Amino acid sequence: MPRLVTRVAYIVVLWGLVSIRVVAQEPIRLALNPEKIQKARQLEQEAIAKKDSLLLAEAWYLYGKAYVFVGDYRTAQSYYVKALRIHEPRGDSFELSRLYVRLSESENRLNRLEQALHYANLSLQVAQHVRRNKDQTLVRAYGALAQIYETMWRLSGKSPEFDTALSYYMKRESLCRKLNDTMGFAEVSLELGTLFTQIKDPRAIPYLQKALNLFTLNNKDGIRVNTMLHLAAAYLTFGKSEQAFQTLIEAENLYKAKKLSDYEIRLGLENQFVRYFEASGQWKNAFDRLRRLNELERIKLLADQNGAITRLNVEYETEKKETLLNAQKKEINLNAQNLRLQQQFTRATFALFVIAAGMSIIFFRLYRKNQRISHRNAELVKEQNHRVKNNLQVVSSLLSLQSKRLTDTTAKKAVEESRLRVQSMAILHQRLYDGGRLAEVDLSDFIREVVRGVLRAYGYPNITVRFSVDEIILSADKAVPFGLIVNELITNACKYAFPDNEGPELEISCHRKNKKLELIITDNGPGLSTAKATRNGSFGMQLIQAQVEQINGMYHFYSDAEDMHSGVVFAMEFSV
Repeated sequence: MPRLVTRVAYIVVLWGLVSIRVVAQEPIRLALNPEKIQKARQLEQEAIAKKDSLLLAEAWYLYGKAYVFVGDYRTAQSYYVKALRIHEPRGDSFELSRLYVRLSESENRLNRLEQALHYANLSLQVAQHVRRNKDQTLVRAYGALAQIYETMWRLSGKSPEFDTALSYYMKRESLCRKLNDTMGFAEVSLELGTLFTQIKDPRAIPYLQKALNLFTLNNKDGIRVNTMLHLAAAYLTFGKSEQAFQTLIEAENLYKAKKLSDYEIRLGLENQFVRYFEASGQWKNAFDRLRRLNELERIKLLADQNGAITRLNVEYETEKKETLLNAQKKEINLNAQNLRLQQQFTRATFALFVIAAGMSIIFFRLYRKNQRISHRNAELVKEQNHRVKNNLQVVSSLLSLQSKRLTDTTAKKAVEESRLRVQSMAILHQRLYDGGRLAEVDLSDFIREVVRGVLRAYGYPNITVRFSVDEIILSADKAVPFGLIVNELITNACKYAFPDNEGPELEISCHRKNKKLELIITDNGPGLSTAKATRNGSFGMQLIQAQVEQINGMYHFYSDAEDMHSGVVFAMEFSV
């Protein structure tokens, strides 16, 4: 009993101190979310530019939501009413029901329950007649009605009002399950948990924990903080003070970390902290929180000063009647005009359809003809490559026969070298004929085949060759000189690097670097000091130089001058 008296005395003194200190205290202001306002403003400008009234109504709806978050219900309601002026004359729709729900919520927060119930019933009537998003619209309407009957039950304590609120919540929960609406199910779990907390029903905490888990999984920070507040209230109701305090601390930290600005959440935070500190006897902390709570309540009172929202609704009802009369007159004229436009549109559509059908047939025939031509051209190109390859093989065979009949060693070598050059071009055209590409060749396979052909011709089929070649597709006009260069370099290696070499080796790498192709061929012969292959006056060097110039490339030979067996390195680079 003494403790009760002490607490009553504390509360009286506390409210007195609040009334004195709140004058000097800096008022609590909740800042509008700049992103929400910017989004609404952009949509409003777009609607004005397009002269789209529905888009303008959506922009005003977004403005209203932004002001609700900071507790400025007067401004929010004014925007909702402006949006309502556009949607109501158009008849039942998802957007109209949604507006009635928002208006009902604002009236409920201002304790004008009769008007709130009126708007909630209107939202349900519209929801029952819409076709688009019918179930989602009913979910919103049931939620609005449940909240109002819950408020009426808290004020009167009558069981029928509680039962009505619970039935609407259960309908809302059933529809969310049917729609597999995770967020809707989380919201109704929060609402049911809050309702059960007030009657000390043990189902409260599991419902709230379920809602918190779903909001956390979906990263819904604002409503997640709100759920934590209701969970903390449930913990306090069931005597779990430490869990309540821990939940409140987490909620406040999350609110600050996410830089939220929501009037209802701030109000709930301060209210629950006051409850906890009073329950735990921490009177100074309770006083500080109560002072903040009082300042937040003043924001709510100032928002509805002089009954501004009520006047807006009266003005709207008057204007609505005048607008309806004008709309009926315009509708008669528009119907006649629309009928004429529909007839013209039907005739124009039919004519366009006939033209489109004719053009489609023409284009289809042209497409089939082009397909046949393209296929024929592809076959001709392949046939051309095949014939070129056969002709080159014939030339190669003739040169081989001529070589066998020659007795002069120098002449025989010259003819054999010419045969290998022709053979490299024959290999290229064989690749062009066999491959799936008309004028391109796979460089990896091409290099290997040219190298193996030269080595077989000079009697080195089994020497060690290390290939490092990227998957590169090269056009035929560059593949011909490229093949001749490779042929000439391998020929020189066979002539000058491999004789008197116990372990002849060859290393070939070809890589793409950005828009350039780099070729490096290395042997393990005696090097440049004794090599005859790099003499500028020889035919082979003239051929290499001519082919490199043809593909606009650059090349050079080098080796280690101090090492007699460092071999010769050829490096070439050209654009592809």
